[in-house]
Amino acid sequence: MPAILSLFNIVSLFYIFRSLQLTAVIWRERQTLQYPPLTHHQKQLAEQASFFIAVPVGVFFHELSHALAVWAFGGQVAEFGYRAFWGYVVPSGTFTPTQDWFISLAGTLGSLLFGLTVWLIFRQSRQPALRYFGLRAFRFQTFFSLIYYPAFTLLGFEGDWATIYNFSATPLWSGVTAVFHLILLFLFWQGDRRGWFEMVAHQDMAEQQVFERATAVNTYDEKTQLQYIAALRRGGAVNQAKTALRSLLAQNPNSGAAHLEMAAVQASGKRHISTSAIDHARKALSLGLPNNTSAAYAHQLLGSYALDVSHFDDAFNHFSQGIALLKTIPDAEQPAAQLAYLFRQRSLTYRRRGQETEALQDMQQALIQAQRTNSEQITDFYQKELAAFGPKNR
Repeated sequence: MPAILSLFNIVSLFYIFRSLQLTAVIWRERQTLQYPPLTHHQKQLAEQASFFIAVPVGVFFHELSHALAVWAFGGQVAEFGYRAFWGYVVPSGTFTPTQDWFISLAGTLGSLLFGLTVWLIFRQSRQPALRYFGLRAFRFQTFFSLIYYPAFTLLGFEGDWATIYNFSATPLWSGVTAVFHLILLFLFWQGDRRGWFEMVAHQDMAEQQVFERATAVNTYDEKTQLQYIAALRRGGAVNQAKTALRSLLAQNPNSGAAHLEMAAVQASGKRHISTSAIDHARKALSLGLPNNTSAAYAHQLLGSYALDVSHFDDAFNHFSQGIALLKTIPDAEQPAAQLAYLFRQRSLTYRRRGQETEALQDMQQALIQAQRTNSEQITDFYQKELAAFGPKNR
């Protein structure tokens, strides 16, 4: 046990250092964080703050809640251990099994109350970064209280939930806890699944205003709904996008565009594309898509999945079809970034098949398309990809 506590202390020290770094970054950028829109960078900082800044405060209130319960039952706190990212309370006194149950439960109640309070304090803030911070802090405290900590304890580590669920000592109260625990878990799962803890990020105010106008339009027009859903996906509100898409597909089950958007949502932020996303992409192609850009994207998803599972011929065919579809679009209208990505993916396919010359040619084409985007970030990425071939091959 001392070895585990030493490990906890080391991890806590590392987290404290990261907390101080993050606090310094937020302080330096405090002026830009005060104003809308909520950008992806602001979301990232708020997400990190919900752990590295909010958790130490939450741990204190968790342990304080234990202490308050001990004092309420006439006991004494023999030791109050606080290590920022973990802590403990050692009670002294004689307690009934029911009192032991409540003292153990009090920490979890304190964590949940802390998370709820943070959300309530910041939910009406004019600063979207603060609103998002409050929302994510509430989510993390709920996740920690209802899922992580119970699992940690029930897997054999010492913790509150071994006492809370000691059915032999407190069958009634442990049973009541289990019922409420399951109800709260269900509500949390439903809320998370529907995107209650998400907010949409925007690149600038103009994009936010366009999104707000689309949100205000009460219409069942499929095109408008898909534009709104795509904005949710791009803004990082993936679960909200899925919820809206499920409703749209229930109304229009034969919409190829809706199936493709569902494939895009399910693939969003994932290192590997799921079979469900691939099923939607295939269905989108079979039902028909409104333009070649959409069809090329469907082939892009199918090709990437085939490459992941080492079906190189299928991957090559899908990437080639995607490139051919985009090449039919006039040069001035071609989505250069998408074309660059398809060439890169086909280059990777060539390399996996041992065709280095063809792979190099496709990577060179990918760089040419990347340069057309006029984005230094995209161009730098493909320059590095091409440099990976080495001067000998080039």
